Order: sequence, then C-alpha cells, then structure tokens
Amino acid sequence: MLKRSSLTLGLAAFVLAADQLSKAWAQGALRPLGRLGVTVIPGCFHLVYAENSSAAFGILQALPYELRRIVLTGFAAAAILVLVGLVVAGRIQRGWTAAATGLILGGAVGNVIDRIRLGYVVDFIDWHVGDHYHWPTFNVADSGIVVGVFILLFLSYVVDREKAKETAARPAA
Repeated sequence: MLKRSSLTLGLAAFVLAADQLSKAWAQGALRPLGRLGVTVIPGCFHLVYAENSSAAFGILQALPYELRRIVLTGFAAAAILVLVGLVVAGRIQRGWTAAATGLILGGAVGNVIDRIRLGYVVDFIDWHVGDHYHWPTFNVADSGIVVGVFILLFLSYVVDREKAKETAARPAA
C-alpha cells in the first residue's frame, strides 16, 4: 500500500509543480504578448496566455462569475478530498490506477490553487489544425487530468473484458 500511495502522491506533486511553474512562466513570458503568443509549430501549436474563469469548453459560462467560481472550486475540492481519502484508505490497489489517480489529483490541485489565488485558471497551450479545428487552450494540470481519466477508463475497459473472459471460461454450475 505504501508503494502505491508514494507513486500517487509523487506523481501528484510532480504534476502540481510542473503546472504551477509553467503557469508562472506563462504569466511572465506570455501575458505581455496576449493572444498573439509564440508560434511553436506554424498552423498547429502555439503558446498563448489565457485566463479561464469557466470550465472546459466554456461549461457554466452562463452562471454569474462568483457563483461559477464557487461551484467549480467546490466541485474540484470535493474531488480532491475523495481522491486523497481513497489514497489514505489504501483503496488504490493497482500501479496504473495509482499513477492515474496521481495525475488527476495533481491537476485538480493545480487548477484549484489558481481559482483560489487568481479567480481564474491560467491556460497557455494552444493546439489547432490550420483554421479547421481549434482545441480549447489548456495547461499542464488539464493534461494530467485528461490523461489520468483516460488511463482509468482504459483500465476499466480492460478489467471488464478480463472479468467477462473469466466468467465465460468457468464451467456452468
């Protein structure tokens, strides 16, 4: 259990540190450039400064600012408490589950810190395919959350398939 908890908390700390350091860099280096930003790969990848007072894809944007801030911070804080509770209770059993939980936990804490400290989340990673498709601007914390959730969904799919194979292989009683 200690090994899994160490993996989870270590990854959470790494994501949190990378997130906060990269956001501090973005505020110093990219804020003065605004939406012009820096082109990394023309027509595909830019670094731009953005302040996101909403959630992914503009969810809850219709709510008044203070209510949106309270709801988003409260939801993330509740998720953090649940994840920490699972880690402390030793409920995280598999290595990849521990890793995924660490990624999600570090990302959630990073974004909550921004919401409490700044009132918005700093975003700066901007991917697009020419003028045809533009992904919403995001940050390191968002990446940790998305990758962690993807891992958990994948593991859930694999575990469900393994259980189905085991059930099918058992002789009927």
